[in-house]
Amino acid sequence: MFEWQARRIQKSPKLVLAGIFVATIVLLAGFLVQETSEVPDPLGAFLPEGSELAEALDAVQESFPGSAGIKNVQLLAKGDVLDAKSFQDMRELQARMFSDPEVAPFLADQPIAGYVQILELVLLAQGTDPAEATDADIEAAVGLMAGLPALAAEHDLFTRIVPRDAAGVPIAGLSLIALKDTGDDVGLRDAQLRLYDIGDTANLASLEIAAVSQAQNEEEINDVNRISLPLLTAIALLVIALLLTVFYRTQSDVHITMIGLGIILAWTLGAQAWLSPGGAGLLDPDNIFIPIVLVLLISLSVDYALQVTSRYREALAKEGVEPDEGAPGRSIGHAVRVSGVPVMLAAVTTAVSLLMNLTSRFRPIAEFGVLAAIGVVAGWIVMTSFVPAVRLLLDRRRAAKSRELATKPVADTVPGTGAILSRAASVMARRPLPVLGGAVVVTVLAVVAATNLNTTTTPTDFLPRGSDALENITFIEDNFGASASTVTILVEADLDTAASTGHLLDYSEALSAETRPEGIVGPPIVSAVALLSDWATQSGQPGDKHHPAVEAAFAGLDSRASLTDQKARDAWTLLESVDPAGFATVVDWRADGLDRTIIQIPVAADSGTLLPQLLDELDELWGGDPKHTTATGGETLQALINSELGRSQTITIPLTIAAAMVILLLYFGFSERRPVLGVISILPIALVVTWLLAAMWIFGVSYNLATALVVALTIGIGVDYTIHLTHRFIEAEQETQDPAKALRLAMTTTGGALIASALTTALGLLALLFSPLRPIQELGGLTSATIVLTLISTFTVLPPLLILWSRHHRRVVLQPG
Repeated sequence: MFEWQARRIQKSPKLVLAGIFVATIVLLAGFLVQETSEVPDPLGAFLPEGSELAEALDAVQESFPGSAGIKNVQLLAKGDVLDAKSFQDMRELQARMFSDPEVAPFLADQPIAGYVQILELVLLAQGTDPAEATDADIEAAVGLMAGLPALAAEHDLFTRIVPRDAAGVPIAGLSLIALKDTGDDVGLRDAQLRLYDIGDTANLASLEIAAVSQAQNEEEINDVNRISLPLLTAIALLVIALLLTVFYRTQSDVHITMIGLGIILAWTLGAQAWLSPGGAGLLDPDNIFIPIVLVLLISLSVDYALQVTSRYREALAKEGVEPDEGAPGRSIGHAVRVSGVPVMLAAVTTAVSLLMNLTSRFRPIAEFGVLAAIGVVAGWIVMTSFVPAVRLLLDRRRAAKSRELATKPVADTVPGTGAILSRAASVMARRPLPVLGGAVVVTVLAVVAATNLNTTTTPTDFLPRGSDALENITFIEDNFGASASTVTILVEADLDTAASTGHLLDYSEALSAETRPEGIVGPPIVSAVALLSDWATQSGQPGDKHHPAVEAAFAGLDSRASLTDQKARDAWTLLESVDPAGFATVVDWRADGLDRTIIQIPVAADSGTLLPQLLDELDELWGGDPKHTTATGGETLQALINSELGRSQTITIPLTIAAAMVILLLYFGFSERRPVLGVISILPIALVVTWLLAAMWIFGVSYNLATALVVALTIGIGVDYTIHLTHRFIEAEQETQDPAKALRLAMTTTGGALIASALTTALGLLALLFSPLRPIQELGGLTSATIVLTLISTFTVLPPLLILWSRHHRRVVLQPG
């Protein structure tokens, strides 16, 4: 294969370039068919398909469409919210929001719950018109809540959503606006954004208003992605260009490589366009990880160009001081042939390692793996075809004019590395076991440290630094304990049986009691039992729904001992006949499976610690099979991400290592008849994985959705270095027949080039530090650290293994007697 490629480039470099040009045009044509999403959902894309949460959301959407797509908007008011003027201003602002034509069609049946509504109820109860409430009236209402046991629940919620400073002065107030899904996704998004705009432009004398919503968060994330994609790409390209200027010391090589990088990016983005909606529909063009892919490819593909150029200069140097006109062709052919195997092997192994992300249940991570793998293959093709073809055309012209050709080895560009690597090779050749022993000790310590790694992702992780969304959510978390949301619990059971009805009554009672689980900040907002209670209870207030027959049926359900299937069936049937519309919003009788009902509860619990605990308690509270209840909405997706992330990577990491090992075993087994070299080449990288996790723990970096990618990248990137050094060692050993000399030669030639490659890759990836998203910043820093750790492992763990293997191979195989 590489012999054919070398001949083709030597014979027809212009034809090779024409083929690359045509491929570029074809791939870029994908932008002509690509479609963009009207409502990008960068965070919702992480919902694992086929998960219990996904199935529950589908079930709620099918049975209760009015409750399925409830979007909560947190209306935050900063300031003394209990001042009479502030109270009236807030009431007027909420009225203006609800009357807005963009918002009104999406308001839920109970559109708002907050401190204003609680105060209004208490003021009415004490005979005061809320529109005329004074400071004294509000103070009296707050005191009434604190003093009456009957208002204990309202007082508890009120104190949660109106925090005070050390002097007892209110500093903020929180309300929760509920918007329903009417099937108009664009309108629902616009309604959330409109609420933000109304709050942002409200000129209230003593209050600062912010409407915090998922749509606003996603809008800021998408805006940042659109800005950061070209910015981060440009920074990475600039860093690489500067480094190549130092390493190559010839502007033509820098220009060739930079143009090659541009072609690689064009191929990758073009392929993504063909695979996006409008094309194959397999990839999401709004994937939050796309900037990572581009910076990664820029940094990785340079390695392939450096290896080819390094081998070309080595071959050209052997042609003598004054090479003839045929020297460039012969040298290019040699460079393509000898570098072709390790570069292809590195690219294939990296691509397969990235494709192992397809095992992730998170679609953005799986798509990241696919797109990055496509880019790696593109990088291999371009850098082993375009770079040598252009270099050959230029050097043939220079040779024809008797101009000097660049022959200084790339390995010598970092001063002093040759001498250091030579001495290190000598030490490891003499004492391989002590070096390996030190690596084992470090790895054991790393494993211990990695067990303490934090594995939580929070909603603020992917919000841009310095954004309004992050500032407001941080304020809410600091002063209210957690963001407020509505969680919808889906219950699937035979509701016309005594057992299921009894479980549902007990469940609702437990959720309403003062001893309800921590994180639930009020009784159920919507439920079948609450509807039943509304019709069975005589309140004497305007709008009283009391129905004597329903009251009698409800009384019959109170005694669990005498509850029968018939009584349960009769009670639900009567309720359905009395209020068919209300009944349909909370109960779905199903002839082909379990019946469905929903319970909506107000929740304020952080997704990292308290919410997972709350979700477990909700399962335990149900008296029947816990599988019959599923919590949806709120930040349940975030909790699911936290629980699934470790499980997903537990599968992905071993598979990635195994896939890379299989490729190397097959290659070294068939080409060299030495399959054990595959194990030797992958072992140093497996150690780096533990070192990396330990480094994350040391520097306090959590194992989140973005940083989890680094682990797979460690294997995909790291194996490039071990492959190059192992392949060079085998070549050198065949030439010298001396393992120690072979190691020194491999370390001082390929090792030096690897240092240059590592520097370009690591410093290029540091461009991600300029991302406004913290996880992307962490990924850039960690991936750069991974390059350094991989280089250390390649130069300290791999050489002793190669020496021990070579000695064993010579003793057992070459000299069996």
